[in-house]
Amino acid sequence: MSIRTSTATRLATEAASGVKRAGKHDVIEYPDRPWAAPSVWHGVGVRLAAVALDHFFWDREDVLVAMELTVYYERGNNNVWLRPDVQAVFGVDRSQERNVYKVWEEGNVADFVLEVAAPSTAKRDATSTAGQYLQMGVREYWRLDPTGSLMGESLEGYVSIGRRIKPVKTVERPGRGKYLRSGVLGLDLRTRKRGGATVLVFTDPRTGREFDGAPEVAERQLRNAEGRADALQDQADALQDQADALEGQADALQDQADAAREELRALEELRALLKERLRLLEGRTRPSG
Repeated sequence: MSIRTSTATRLATEAASGVKRAGKHDVIEYPDRPWAAPSVWHGVGVRLAAVALDHFFWDREDVLVAMELTVYYERGNNNVWLRPDVQAVFGVDRSQERNVYKVWEEGNVADFVLEVAAPSTAKRDATSTAGQYLQMGVREYWRLDPTGSLMGESLEGYVSIGRRIKPVKTVERPGRGKYLRSGVLGLDLRTRKRGGATVLVFTDPRTGREFDGAPEVAERQLRNAEGRADALQDQADALQDQADALEGQADALQDQADAAREELRALEELRALLKERLRLLEGRTRPSG
């Protein structure tokens, strides 16, 4: 699909300049847009994906992960907006409170966007919404089917390359099946069923760790981490005991060495004394003349 670059160029120019023009733009309100999940499974897919990414980037102060945050991308026009189900934006302060996201103030558009399909939005998400995101400059656009009946595949990913968008390539992981790799997130993505809903599963290719945002998964990972920490602590304690024992042996050997050196000095003195006595005796018993 070809896309026009005029909108993206204009947005980037406004965001980079940071110029705030006085006038009617400064008094326009940009309200939050209430959101309600169209179905239980849709809500599950959105929430778990947002939680999973938020936990993954928790120690990154420059990565904002947001769920259903309204995005305004045309300064002075509050009728033009988008509300990604999940978005990740690099290069912004995550600690700042927001009820809406204004592209011209933040300076960046989303790098990763996930839309979870619903019967009323599935067709639009695949056509016009995708074009809007990519015109804005979104680098990756993903779609998840929480029901398995709204899309041809349960998961689709698209990456913006120049003036075109291309499907994300499939990656084969030996023994783990097929994944779609997100170059933006540095993660591999696939789907699985959880409580009837199809949810997004993330894998860190550096460690092989999988996570989908479910609490029991995080708890299990925490228990595993704590178990590994306890085992390492036990190993460290055992090594310390060995070191203490070796240190005690070293001290004992040092004492023995010191005693041996002291005894050697005494023997040397005794030998010298005996040699002197022997010399004197030899002098007294030697025949005269």
